[in-house]
Amino acid sequence: MATKPPVTLQEDWATTLQPWLDRVSAHLDVECVDLDVDRVHVMTGVVAEGLQRSMAPISAFLVGAAVARGASLEEACTAVEAVTATAR
Repeated sequence: MATKPPVTLQEDWATTLQPWLDRVSAHLDVECVDLDVDRVHVMTGVVAEGLQRSMAPISAFLVGAAVARGASLEEACTAVEAVTATAR
């Protein structure tokens, strides 16, 4: 299976994806959030491939909730990946 490049290195990052992300962040009033797009993308890929694709966006939501409660993004992503590794 061919691996896609990190999201931030994809051809449409600067022209489409980053501007969309900026607009969404502004509308949600979360512009100050330190977001590692590539890290979240890797974590959701682990969930999609290791459990089920439909759980990938749910895992992103849960990571966001954990970060809102004070966890670091890395801690939250690592925890989701660890749980996913033992799910099946």
